[in-house]
Amino acid sequence: MGPQTKFVILAGPRTGSTSLVDYLDALPETRCHSELFQDGRIDFRHHRPADPRLNDIAFRDAQPVAFLDRMADSAKECRRFGFKVIGSQLSTCNPDFIREVCVGPAWKKIYLWRNDLFEQSVSYLLAARHFGGGIWERTPGEQRITLAPKDLMACLHMVQTTYFVIEAVLANAGAEDVFSLNYRDLASPSVMGELRRFLGVPESAIDRAHRGIDFKPGPTLAQRIENQAEIRRFFLNSRYRHLIEQALAAA
Repeated sequence: MGPQTKFVILAGPRTGSTSLVDYLDALPETRCHSELFQDGRIDFRHHRPADPRLNDIAFRDAQPVAFLDRMADSAKECRRFGFKVIGSQLSTCNPDFIREVCVGPAWKKIYLWRNDLFEQSVSYLLAARHFGGGIWERTPGEQRITLAPKDLMACLHMVQTTYFVIEAVLANAGAEDVFSLNYRDLASPSVMGELRRFLGVPESAIDRAHRGIDFKPGPTLAQRIENQAEIRRFFLNSRYRHLIEQALAAA
């Protein structure tokens, strides 16, 4: 077996990144963890290691690159090893981690984003209420919400800042080391095929179960908002007006 391919998913919040983690982890000879660098928590999602050092948050925070090297070695039987980082976590990451993982050629980067910022922000607020401080999954499709307009404005700013942080880092990475995809690309067999090739998964190793991702965007999030008139009025004179009008018109 040749050198292990290492990859990191750099994602905004509520972009379908958990579905992507699950999809990649199911590929042949691939191990993909979730948020290994969550604040105060190591979210493996799959394959919790037996090595006590890999469950040690203090070791992870003090020596992030050594932690990742040890984590990859624990999956040495796999040809591919990766994990996910939400963009907001990068602002507190060790500079060595940024250079090694997010910029240098040793790691492939998958940038997952979402261009409908309004729906993304509504999804974030909905999940925050539903899951609180726990691990977030998809929220129930029938759940509706009344939003404080100022909270929505703050969330829109936060989401954009997350992307600014990721893109500032990736500006220094080689173009050949970065694969960018949008939230809705997760449902595209052709895009997911390109992603598999980017990671070096041979087509001969892919059976029908692994060709696509079982991912469908949830209900139109604008349909979940109770106080639509209040939201429209608040954003009337903002640069987000077109986003709000477009999303609510589709409700």
